[in-house]
Amino acid sequence: MVYQYVILRKEKGIATITLNRPQRLNALSLPVLEELARSIEEVSTDREVRVLILTGAGRAFCAGGDFRDGEGSPASIVGRQELGKIAEAAHSRPWRTRGTSWALQNMDVPTIAMVNGPAVGAGFCIALACDLRIGSEDARFQVAWTRRGLTPAYGTSWFLPRLVGVSKALELIYTARMIGAEEALQLGLLNKLVSTHTLEKETMELARTVANGPPLALRLSKMNVYRGLNLDLGTSLELSAASENQLILSEDVAESARAFREKREPVFKGR
Repeated sequence: MVYQYVILRKEKGIATITLNRPQRLNALSLPVLEELARSIEEVSTDREVRVLILTGAGRAFCAGGDFRDGEGSPASIVGRQELGKIAEAAHSRPWRTRGTSWALQNMDVPTIAMVNGPAVGAGFCIALACDLRIGSEDARFQVAWTRRGLTPAYGTSWFLPRLVGVSKALELIYTARMIGAEEALQLGLLNKLVSTHTLEKETMELARTVANGPPLALRLSKMNVYRGLNLDLGTSLELSAASENQLILSEDVAESARAFREKREPVFKGR
């Protein structure tokens, strides 16, 4: 499939989706969201993909919703209309299910946000929706919506308190202040903070580690963790046991045992 606003690359089980609108700091317009949704859908249905990396081109991860018109001049009315269309596309259309953040979290495969610069508003939430986040020293985060008289959208109010706690999440929402890379690491918004020139290398190394793991086990582990956030302990234990029973006779488990006996690294096939 051909895309204009995103770049989708697949190589050796690793898919990379790059928001490709660097002149606008990868801000989200309706066409960008349409292509982002289609590219995520394409990755999620490709059984050869074992991990997804999401990033932005240029010096930003994603600056959030686009408040300018097609010619780039300020246009607050057009901006509000466009944001309304974006909200409709992200939250209402059945084939989008429940929006980009929901789609990322509910993908079978693990997801990694490679945060190369500002992640603001909806861009912040897209990063939060990924399972892991690696950022460079240029990474910055901001809730942003309350600065425009809005409440956080795209699932921010669900993801953020689960990562940083209720009180800190409300502080970041109330103040809408910018969070630097070091603070993001301390808060747990970033799993790892690296230098700008090693960001891609470090992210790819993590992606390769994940891609070489047992696909079935990783997919079910992701499901167990996220579903467990809304389950009591007993139900969570039952879900975990059901997952283990599903995996115990898989070829991957047998391969793991063979590799252990033969003192080599296992080669998992996802079967």
